[in-house]
Amino acid sequence: MRNPLRRSKKIGLTQGGRVTDGVAEEKHSRKFDEQNVWWALSNLPEEQGLVFIIENPSRDYYHPCTEEEIRRTLKLLPRRDSKHLKAVVFKRPSADDVSRGVEARRRYSCVLLNAFPVSNKICWGEKPPSQKIRSHYAPWCDRWECRNGEWFHVWTPTEVRRYYRYHLFLHELGHINQPAFHSLTRREDFAEDYALTWARKLGQLH
Repeated sequence: MRNPLRRSKKIGLTQGGRVTDGVAEEKHSRKFDEQNVWWALSNLPEEQGLVFIIENPSRDYYHPCTEEEIRRTLKLLPRRDSKHLKAVVFKRPSADDVSRGVEARRRYSCVLLNAFPVSNKICWGEKPPSQKIRSHYAPWCDRWECRNGEWFHVWTPTEVRRYYRYHLFLHELGHINQPAFHSLTRREDFAEDYALTWARKLGQLH
């Protein structure tokens, strides 16, 4: 199933965010840097085990999942699928991620999960969401409201937690397991298929 529309608030060409016309395009401005914290975490020795980093989400955001919930999700998957996962970061979203609507990223062998608004509401602007977007989010949350001329996607904490555990996290884990020779488009297809396949196997999608 090809459906890379996921995890974000606005349409844009950005890693981890929603993509234009279903085609993902990775930014090339990020330079390779061996001192980069994600690079350092990704090169930890295997005996170090999986590392969790929890940042202060700020007053207006919260982390929907706990370390234990992510570990429980991993236990449901084949061990080989998490072999190269070195760190999971519950991240405070940057201003840039907030403006682009980026909810999750993969950095080398790390999965970064941005905090979610305390309001549990995502503003989509003045235009109503397309049927394609609504269909994509329907299995996770299909509650939309128009207030003062703006459309909001309204979640419950339980829905957000399920979405993070069985879609965002699995999608990024799919990226870690994808073949290196994949094109940008195939990378998104592979990761999305991985997430959807395992969500169904785990009884989260029907």
